Amino acid sequence: MTFFQTFAPGVAICLTATSLSADTTLRYSNWLPATHPFMSEVIQPWIEDVAEATEGRVTVEILPKVVGTVPTQFEVVRDGLADMSLIVDGYSAGRFNLNGIVELPFLGNDARAISIAYWRIYKKYLEEFAEYENAIPVAKSSVGPMALATGPGPIDSMDKLNGLKLRVPTATGSKIVASLGGAPVNKPISEMYELISTGVVDGMISSTETINSFKIAGSIGNLLTVPGGLGSAGISFVVNEDTLSELSEADQEAFWSVSGEVFSTGIAEVYHQLNARGRQDVLDEGGTITPASEEMTEALKENLASIDQTWIDKATEMGLEDAAGVLAEFRAEIAKEEAKLAGE
Repeated sequence: MTFFQTFAPGVAICLTATSLSADTTLRYSNWLPATHPFMSEVIQPWIEDVAEATEGRVTVEILPKVVGTVPTQFEVVRDGLADMSLIVDGYSAGRFNLNGIVELPFLGNDARAISIAYWRIYKKYLEEFAEYENAIPVAKSSVGPMALATGPGPIDSMDKLNGLKLRVPTATGSKIVASLGGAPVNKPISEMYELISTGVVDGMISSTETINSFKIAGSIGNLLTVPGGLGSAGISFVVNEDTLSELSEADQEAFWSVSGEVFSTGIAEVYHQLNARGRQDVLDEGGTITPASEEMTEALKENLASIDQTWIDKATEMGLEDAAGVLAEFRAEIAKEEAKLAGE
């Protein structure tokens, strides 16, 4: 059974039977609700794949509660307090500067295309900079293009963005909102429901999967969609490097056979489906979806033109050769993968 064959909602979160006699049990620090689709459609199938690929010698235990806090999951894995976790790269502001390439606006319209391109660019150019010290990514994915979700009434002109308090997932998201005249509120996704439902914020820029996953469609009156997205957020599934290196050579090879681009692509496929569910949830709750007009799209691009250059300048400062060329290659790879998906 492969990762792609096991996307099935409702799978119980538990250890496989082989874990009782496993050579190695990896501890997964989980911060998502047990009912979150990511658990049943991504994490549990991958756990089963790891056990099957290693013939039961390596299993994964989902710990009963998160170790540390949501924003500190990278440090938790790096320091060996848990063996693995899912991290949102943007929660560690200033740490993953090069990998912030995936957060830039207008990258693409499909989480799958962005994610495949992201993994390849990471392996080709970014991995050598070791931004993930001792907590190495075994999968990387984009959550998909971000839209602007607000209360009743469409946001159909730039002036309606002025002063809006918007929850953002990343430092780049903060720059995007500020550049548009809004007030960014940088909070973890785990606080999304409370922020939206109580009116602490006027809305959010986010992939639409969060609307479905965190059950907030009833608080969303309008969704503004923009070609290519108002940025994105990158997630990484990280494993303690010391722990991984202690596996036998055969088990490491088996582990990687169900990880890397395979795992990244599988994650993105689920996000693609969840993003569609989120958009439908808004409509089902009586909300509206407003595609940005050509005029507004051009105005958005003009206001956000400096975001790419900020990344290029930082990447160049860090020693990435021809950062502008790397970004151009990333965008071209996304476009290539989107064309492939359109032809399926």
